[in-house]
Amino acid sequence: MIKKIVFFLVSFQISLFSCADYWDPNSVYYLFLDKRDNVFLSYSEDLKSPGIYNTIIYNYDLENKKENLKEWQKEFKGEFKVEEIEEFLYKRKNLDRVKNKEVLDYINFVAMQEECVYRDYYYYYKKDEKIECGTFVEKALDNLEKVNSNYLKLRYFYLALRLAHFEKKEPLIIYEKYKHLLENSEKTIVKDWIQGIYAGALVKSGEKVKGVFEFSKLLDNSINQHLALYNFHHITSEEEFNELLKLSKNDEERTKFYALRALNSSSNRNIEIQNIYNLDKNSKWLDFLLYKNLLESQIYFNLDSIFQRKQETSFYTNYIEILKNLKRDDNYLVDISLAYFYIFSNQLNLAEEVSKQLQKEYPNSHEVETLSFIIYLNSLNLINEDTENEIFEKLKPFLNENHHSNAVFRYTVQTLASLYKNNSMPFEELLLNNTLYLNFENLDDLENFRKFEEFLVTKQNSKLKEYIQESFKKRFEKENSYYQEAFEMAKVKILINNLEFNEALNTNYEFLNQELEFNPFNVFIKGNNRNKAKKTIKIKDFLNNILEVKKVLEKDENSSMDNYLFANAMYNLSYFGNSDRLTTFYRSTYYIHTKKLQKDKLELAVKHYEKAYENSVDNEFKAKITYHISKAKLALFDLNYDEYPQNLGWYWNSNNIYLYGNDKFYNAFLEDSGAVYFDRIRNDFKDTKFYQQLLYECGDFGTYVHYKRDN
Repeated sequence: MIKKIVFFLVSFQISLFSCADYWDPNSVYYLFLDKRDNVFLSYSEDLKSPGIYNTIIYNYDLENKKENLKEWQKEFKGEFKVEEIEEFLYKRKNLDRVKNKEVLDYINFVAMQEECVYRDYYYYYKKDEKIECGTFVEKALDNLEKVNSNYLKLRYFYLALRLAHFEKKEPLIIYEKYKHLLENSEKTIVKDWIQGIYAGALVKSGEKVKGVFEFSKLLDNSINQHLALYNFHHITSEEEFNELLKLSKNDEERTKFYALRALNSSSNRNIEIQNIYNLDKNSKWLDFLLYKNLLESQIYFNLDSIFQRKQETSFYTNYIEILKNLKRDDNYLVDISLAYFYIFSNQLNLAEEVSKQLQKEYPNSHEVETLSFIIYLNSLNLINEDTENEIFEKLKPFLNENHHSNAVFRYTVQTLASLYKNNSMPFEELLLNNTLYLNFENLDDLENFRKFEEFLVTKQNSKLKEYIQESFKKRFEKENSYYQEAFEMAKVKILINNLEFNEALNTNYEFLNQELEFNPFNVFIKGNNRNKAKKTIKIKDFLNNILEVKKVLEKDENSSMDNYLFANAMYNLSYFGNSDRLTTFYRSTYYIHTKKLQKDKLELAVKHYEKAYENSVDNEFKAKITYHISKAKLALFDLNYDEYPQNLGWYWNSNNIYLYGNDKFYNAFLEDSGAVYFDRIRNDFKDTKFYQQLLYECGDFGTYVHYKRDN
């Protein structure tokens, strides 16, 4: 069954992580659409979130600089390379090479007035003296009048207007006087800059509706088109919006205003789509909103998520009805939207009908081809070798290295993982789940790891698996491959976790030469035994030693010391000991990996501790063994406690100390088995030095003893 897409809906406007500066700006998980050349159609999230805003401004600065340098190269008639011009304009270097005095004077003037208009100027430059920024307005206008170059006149106009705007020196008067300079047909980003300053000056003067109207002119193809959206917030009421509509001269402008309003998170985009359609069914701004909706719909396309919302189903139904009623001369975006939303609402048969019609009308469309493949994938219920070959044949066009996106492959992998799961093929599911990012933590089962090893070297019976196999091999074959090192480390850890010590040692991997921070044979009163050893040992040394201990026990199963050492090692190799790094890929405070294997090791520890106890006559040693049995029993209880580690109830206890009678977890342990061993130590080994040491170092034991004494 197709999983539902995730929407964070307030009338369809998505707003992810409102302060998500770290969020990838192109964070649609699967982008199945061709990118459009519009800044607002490049992002799936709320365009007004800080992270997206900062990214748009950053990219604007880069693009603006690039275009500015291109224009100057044209003005220099190709005399200098772009890199050389960058040094003149932005670094003020090698200016002796600029022979045109008017250009040189302009560059120097830009440098003089720079700190008056750039907010971050003070972070990068020292200010030697107090500068009267207002005086630069007249200087810029004076230069404008004197210079002969029309190109420089326009740039001085911009500088004067910007300075006047910042310094409150009547920028609108300056604009009216020199706006005739904008009338020539030559396209230049300087005109966009001037338009932005003029619009801002209108807003600042109190004519905010007119200012927003002027900002909106930048939306189409201007370098600073982002200003159209980020200044639309000045329209704060229906009355002001209606006033804005009255300023418009035609339906193209009016539809643009509805589109801008639709980008606001509090708007109802469905209503704005209808408003635009009523004015002009073929409006490009209707295309704009249809694409934006479709782009946002693919953020978590077809993925399970904790963010499911109940209103999705009703939203799909309503939006599908709106789409069905849109009849345009070119219905491409309507139909492709309809097909996708049929998929989202589990109506694959209707999606297939629309897709087939689109294939007839647009046989060369990449988006239509992608849609058809997605519908095919979602129609699959069974999978076998023939299906895998069929999938791969359909997938091949999307695997070309020149293809603009790997989204189709990623989606295929995720979808097939679910399909394998539904067909009870756990290894294939595991394989696909690790195809995009190989995480050896997922291969912590020895049987699966051996299957994975075999998969890498065995000829596969389908083209799809051959391709996946090859993708894995390429990762391992790279020079200084991280994956090869990770593979070797993973294999050793999995083998040790499964107590396959001899096989781990025989790998002879470099990982075996790593030194252990703690000695697995050492135990202490503290629960995790993490006291640094005076002398470190390598992993291979530990393996040799544990194998020697096993050999002794095979000959003499009653050896008290060897049983004790083996038990120590079993405890320390578990999640609770000092050497779990030998068995663990990623340690979590709330999740215990390979729970059964941890249980097996702890039970082995108890078994060998008890054997060591039975065969010892030394009371000091027996007292110590008894305590370590209680530690292993506590770990076993911990492992199976129904409220830990999932709820961390004991960890967030207000005391953060085990207090008998107060702490729910520890009290339950004592009632289960812990009291047996504490009583044995208290009753049988009170005269030992270890008993006194235990009272001093172990608060839990001391509390228990005092509680028993007083009651």
